[in-house]
Amino acid sequence: MTTIQVRIHGDSMWPTLRDGDCVKAETDINPEIGNIVIAKHPWKEIHIVKRVKEILPNGFFLEGDNPDPNGTEDSHNFGPIPSSSIIGIIIE
Repeated sequence: MTTIQVRIHGDSMWPTLRDGDCVKAETDINPEIGNIVIAKHPWKEIHIVKRVKEILPNGFFLEGDNPDPNGTEDSHNFGPIPSSSIIGIIIE
């Protein structure tokens, strides 16, 4: 396992994580429901930080914590994320 540092950009994980927060993630860990993960966005050249809501045969259903339906772009928009796109699990 490797620990990486991640800076949060945006409000999709508010109130759990805020824009500008720095968090640590462990790589090479299998996510479980409820974990917050960093993953490769399926369409854009960016990384996303979301919560695992469901584990499906074709990947992970990720969702932002922000209760505003317009406050997050997540698996409701782009579908499940394959396990190969998961970079790590937020630990701090």
